[in-house]
Amino acid sequence: MQLRDVISSRLLRLLDDGRDGHDALDRPVHRTVTIDLPDPRRFVSPGDLVLTGLTWLRQDPERPDAFVRILVEAGAAALGAGEAEFGHVPVTLEEACTRHGLPLLAIGVDVPFTSVAEFVARRQAGARVGNLAALVDRHRRLTAAERTGGGAEALLEMLLSELDLRAHVLSPTGRIVAGTRPALTEETATALAGRFLAAERAGRRAPHRTTVRTVSYSLFPVRSGPAAAAARTDWLVAVEADSGDWPGEHIDLVERLAALMAVERAGRHADRAPGRRAARRLIGPLESSAGGAAAEAAARLATTLTGKNGPGSEPRWQPVTARLDTPAGGAHVRDLLEEVLLHPRCLGPDAAHRIAVTTAGDAREAVAFVLLAPDEELTSEAVRHVAGGALPLALRDGERLTLGLGDPVRDAADLRHALAEARHARVAAAAPDAPGTEPVSSVGVCGPADMASHVMSLLPLIPAEVRRAFSRRLLSPLHEYDRRHHSDLVPTLRAFLDHDGSWARCGEALHLHVNSLRYRISRIESLTGRNLTRLEDKMDFAAALRMH
Repeated sequence: MQLRDVISSRLLRLLDDGRDGHDALDRPVHRTVTIDLPDPRRFVSPGDLVLTGLTWLRQDPERPDAFVRILVEAGAAALGAGEAEFGHVPVTLEEACTRHGLPLLAIGVDVPFTSVAEFVARRQAGARVGNLAALVDRHRRLTAAERTGGGAEALLEMLLSELDLRAHVLSPTGRIVAGTRPALTEETATALAGRFLAAERAGRRAPHRTTVRTVSYSLFPVRSGPAAAAARTDWLVAVEADSGDWPGEHIDLVERLAALMAVERAGRHADRAPGRRAARRLIGPLESSAGGAAAEAAARLATTLTGKNGPGSEPRWQPVTARLDTPAGGAHVRDLLEEVLLHPRCLGPDAAHRIAVTTAGDAREAVAFVLLAPDEELTSEAVRHVAGGALPLALRDGERLTLGLGDPVRDAADLRHALAEARHARVAAAAPDAPGTEPVSSVGVCGPADMASHVMSLLPLIPAEVRRAFSRRLLSPLHEYDRRHHSDLVPTLRAFLDHDGSWARCGEALHLHVNSLRYRISRIESLTGRNLTRLEDKMDFAAALRMH
């Protein structure tokens, strides 16, 4: 801003414009500094508007000339003198300013110095925002023209440091894409992503204001498409400030920054497109058992990801599948799976160069091929930790995201079996009581270790109609008896198995005498023709109850 802008505020009035005449009003003003010391040289910088209450002048009436000379040598833009000390600005100070060519302004008794300082600060902030907005627009046009990401991480830090704000760009899983230092903890990043997704799902207008561990944040979406369709895969800009009292230009600037980040994200997506295409070409041979074609397609995919014609050692692959069951369709399941695997908790910080994700089957399924480092394995625990953090808050009622992992393999023929294993694991993850999955969760994850943990984990792999028929044939006599006699044979059977066949513990849980419990168990055996002392019959009943 210029000195004439300060005068236009009517907080100060011009007494002497110095020797330069009206040209002095064009002087730039960078900040205000308040000084009441007789020697201000240590505190004045070029472009300062110096405000003084003149107490130093009462103590030393001969000081004006030396005081003004120091300000001029330091490059001060002007001197603002308060009238409260003398009731006016002394003539000796006016004469000194005229001699040295320093503009002199009077500050009335009823004008606080803080009002002048706040006016200058607001105007400076507004000008800075305008310059930064222009920079954002220019960078956005450049990156859009080049169709690549433009190093938005560095630009984020530069832009927001100018506004004295800390900010971070996060993925929907809470992965830190970019940000100022110090970095967020994983716990805080996941919490912010979850609150953002919940607010977007509820249709609330951004920016979304929230608090995590006493720190206020304002969350701005980085749109990857129409808001209603893409919110669950959107990135977000998390600014460490409450935007509730921000001026409109500050919000506009961060929204422009979010638009710039969308360009950056599009560039990163474009970088992964060759890997997606190569993964798509691999699925066909794997599903058709074309061994030679599968080996060739796997080799091409390895070359695409590593940039090398034949990696130094035989590549190890691990397939991952995902499905998004939703009334609206699962068009974004590929991006969701990609975001999960890109989280450093799963494969470390360089995952982008080692995964290829593509859609398969209908639009609700996605398949990822992960190129593993030696002795590395993607675990269901890591995937469950990432997918089960923030993403459930993006899913609406009735929607469910399930993921399955196969074993790591080297040979293309084994990769076909590993992909089938991953798909079986994903089916198992879809079961309400799948291993490692809470019954109420909207996200389920299952891997080879989960599948081998218990025979019951294999039940979801049996066709649904077969499961229903088995359960109906074994349990229907008990359900019919309970219906006719208003009894509790089925709940008794479930409790008996839950307590490992212990008569005492089961009777205590059901508040039954042991003899009454024995009567009910004998009735169950009579109606079904089974014997609950035999292991095979216990397993059949347990399976039937699980599949009911």
